[in-house]
Amino acid sequence: MTDPDESRETGDTLLRNRNRAVGQLLLADCAAEYLAILLALRRFRDNHELEPLQEDLFETVGGDADRFNKNIRQLLDWELITQRIERERLRGYKDTRRRKFRYRISEDALAFVLWLESRRQADECPADDDTRDLLADFSVCLKETVRLLNKTGADDVDEESARTLIHRVNRLVSITDEVAHSLGDFNIRLLAFATGAYQVPLARRLIAELDHFLKRFLKRIHLLRQEISPDLDKLRATRLAARWAACRTVMEREHDAAHLLMRSRLADPQKSLAALADFYRPDGTLEKLSARVNASALMVWQKLHAHLRELERRSHRLEDLDARIKELAALPAETVPSRWLRQLAQPAQMFGDPNHWNETEKATPPLPVWVRNRVRSEPIVWLNPRRAGTDKPVQSLDEYRLERLGHWMETLGLTPTPESRQTRLSQGRFANYDDFVRVFELARSGLLGNGARLAKLGLRAEVREERVSLSNDVYTLELNDLTLEGTHPHGDA
Repeated sequence: MTDPDESRETGDTLLRNRNRAVGQLLLADCAAEYLAILLALRRFRDNHELEPLQEDLFETVGGDADRFNKNIRQLLDWELITQRIERERLRGYKDTRRRKFRYRISEDALAFVLWLESRRQADECPADDDTRDLLADFSVCLKETVRLLNKTGADDVDEESARTLIHRVNRLVSITDEVAHSLGDFNIRLLAFATGAYQVPLARRLIAELDHFLKRFLKRIHLLRQEISPDLDKLRATRLAARWAACRTVMEREHDAAHLLMRSRLADPQKSLAALADFYRPDGTLEKLSARVNASALMVWQKLHAHLRELERRSHRLEDLDARIKELAALPAETVPSRWLRQLAQPAQMFGDPNHWNETEKATPPLPVWVRNRVRSEPIVWLNPRRAGTDKPVQSLDEYRLERLGHWMETLGLTPTPESRQTRLSQGRFANYDDFVRVFELARSGLLGNGARLAKLGLRAEVREERVSLSNDVYTLELNDLTLEGTHPHGDA
């Protein structure tokens, strides 16, 4: 059960008031030496010595004194530890010995060391909380809270009873958070099984564990939820609202009297109970998390079952190949195994059902073709229709390009005239880069496809043997010269 305000946290809010040098500590070359000093300070703290002397800290860590002092200075620069002067050891302004300092580990550094130790312990002996045990603890704590609240009247609420009741509500919220995290981690672990590669024995074992464990696991969670939900409704009864208000008033008065010494957060017990009721109601968060676990387990079971069937099929195929190889090796050396080869290739022709089936599993029947209620979709017209009323005939894109090519040839003086019925490509006046692109288009139209495209302009092209260079001030193109002449389908006059 997550606080709605916490779900809206961003990276900036998480970094606020945090010492970012903790990340530098993890990436430093001397990270082990820095952590040795921080571990020693944490052990002194556990022994109720918050600020050990420099000489006691050095004796615990050991090593070279100069390197130790250098590491201390680095940790001080990062503000992962703090130092103060021991007043009883002040001797004079010329006394520069470091034995007069006391050191203390910062809160961020302490939390980082505790996190490293917890990760190390999780690597050596992982222990996940069982959701069923957490819900059982929740049920016991809930029943005890109901019993204690029923025997405490609104006028009889004192500091002890108020603190006990508020603590139990906070404990219920904490257990609920652990339940949500436990189911979330379990769901992630189930999804991880779906991406793995397994051999036949391991796949069979996972399928058996899913069949055996999940039925009992989810059934127990469902039964505990049915037991918890009515007890939560009892705590939220209208007749008990005055008692909860009295508990909150007493705790606020105690918090105001010692707010510097007691670091605690005063939460409204009625709001906490309302959030718990939403979590454990029949269609609440717990049911949704359980349904998610069930869906993930079913998906894993299906993938593992299909993977197991594929592995068994491959195994049978390898066994068949091995048997056929042994049969071939057993034949005499002078035998031509034509009949054996026909029998070997014959099973490749399938005479039965293409779907998988066996003695226990039936094949899925084909679905009928259902076309009665099929919605007919109109075809999409991507081109806009031509507007009526224009006298210009419809022109294709190729015709447009060919027309531009002919205009370009006339501009450069490449089109034959009645006076000179033959021109050469080298006679053109090329000025820019696009002219060379047109040269390639002219060669493609006049040479490919027997020059059928260029013939639409009444021209034909012929390649000459001499090499020419077409050039302007920037570009140069070297190629065989082309002869361009007009075509006369009816012969010369």
